[in-house]
Amino acid sequence: MKTVHIILFVCFVAAARAQIPNLGFCPDYLPMPDFDIERFLGKWYEAERYFQFSEVATRCVVTDYAKAPSGRIYVSNEVTNRLTGVKRVIDGSLELSGKAGEGKLNVKYSTTPIASETALTVLDTDYDSYAVIWSCSGFGPIHAQSAWVMTRERLPSGVVLQQAYGVLDKFKISRTFFVKTDQEGCAIAASDINAANGITATSTIAEATGSEQKNANKPEEENQPVEVQN
Repeated sequence: MKTVHIILFVCFVAAARAQIPNLGFCPDYLPMPDFDIERFLGKWYEAERYFQFSEVATRCVVTDYAKAPSGRIYVSNEVTNRLTGVKRVIDGSLELSGKAGEGKLNVKYSTTPIASETALTVLDTDYDSYAVIWSCSGFGPIHAQSAWVMTRERLPSGVVLQQAYGVLDKFKISRTFFVKTDQEGCAIAASDINAANGITATSTIAEATGSEQKNANKPEEENQPVEVQN
């Protein structure tokens, strides 16, 4: 009975973290060797991800990594609520956590209701078009995984996605639970992170309509609601 309670508890925690729970221990996936954090910096758009309850109503997801003059790396995650159109920005900091040259990252989010940490593993990236990122947390015989396909372009080509799929297949990561992130009709450019002090710029670019994307010279909408957590 105690084992059943533990399993139910772990499943509850996994659901709360919006991860996919599975029986067994976390797979031992090796991070990308010779990982170059300098080339990894910049904007990455979420193309696909493991299904996550917390992101059911989100779209236009983008992550920005930037280095401050102090050398510290800051992270800014921006999502748009598909129902209200309100943007939410979650900020944090990043540290390399693996052996020298390994693609293992530790992200500390400071603007969530409760400060949290997430260990991420970069399985592979070519730095210029795609990155495959994976995370897993375990509790006894239960583990929960998350995975993301990130791309440099908001709307990547099929060739780029096939490269990312090849990485998932290499690590035998099932694409069954993957869902595409809605990036249609989003702003042409994402908001900038203020790496000098780790706080996202308060002036974010308004979400563009599909017609605005076709004509980049048209003025962007003003007064787009933005929710910045700090």
